[in-house]
Amino acid sequence: MYFKDRVDAGRKLAEKLKSFKERQDVTLFAVPRGGIVVAKAIADDLKLPLDIVLAKKIGAPFNAEFAIAAVDINGDIVLNSEYVEYFSVKEEYIEHQKEKVLNSLKQQLIKYRGKLEYESLENKIAIIVDDGIATGATTKACIRFLSKLNPKQIYIATPVIAPSTLKELEKECDDIFYLISREPFYAVGQFYVDFSEVSEDSIEELLS
Repeated sequence: MYFKDRVDAGRKLAEKLKSFKERQDVTLFAVPRGGIVVAKAIADDLKLPLDIVLAKKIGAPFNAEFAIAAVDINGDIVLNSEYVEYFSVKEEYIEHQKEKVLNSLKQQLIKYRGKLEYESLENKIAIIVDDGIATGATTKACIRFLSKLNPKQIYIATPVIAPSTLKELEKECDDIFYLISREPFYAVGQFYVDFSEVSEDSIEELLS
């Protein structure tokens, strides 16, 4: 299976989430940028409210795209310990990157949501939506951030997830809804015909 684009992936994923349709106690939390397109398609199909949850990866020293850790807006770090160890990444490097990332994280969140504060999720269900999950560091940081808001359940919904990451994240949340998880897994984009970058303008349009 391949997805035409993120909207196509979102509509197909909505089928898996039908049991949540029009429920008052459910909120979708999109992970920008690509996750917003997927989540908007689900929100429209299932008539569910849409919010944003943001964490940013800390890339490896030799490759900024390769996540060795992730930071949430509280500055809490989730380490991909296996990779930190494997690449002998020093604590100072992670701390230095955290400070850099945190500033842009807060600016981005205010731009997308208009505020940093989140209301309690007591007696509510949170569903984290992304366009695909590779190492899972960012997703883990999002789960841990939302868990501090006291939801009764946290789910992940993603069109595609790396098999090893699927096993890892199953321990972190109540369940994972996905469409593809198979090897060889090189990158999320390999499962999309169109995986072009999501522009800031289109994000503002989707959220308005």
